Amino acid sequence: MLRAQEHGVREIAQRLDRPPSTISRELQRSAATRGGYVDCRATTPPWHADRRAKRPKPARLATNQALRQYVQDRLSG
Repeated sequence: MLRAQEHGVREIAQRLDRPPSTISRELQRSAATRGGYVDCRATTPPWHADRRAKRPKPARLATNQALRQYVQDRLSG
């Protein structure tokens, strides 16, 4: 939001009590190219995280029969 208001990296860093390098890195991480210039969008970081995640992966109970049997035994009382 501060970047959208055209505040500089150092000013944002000072307001958030963080190093300027951290702010710069996070802005680059959340950047999306739009119309030939870099634009920071709130939807970009979650999209990258979802893309990097090792999902979908099989559930542990589906792949580990011993664990599944143990859980079933405990649930049945």
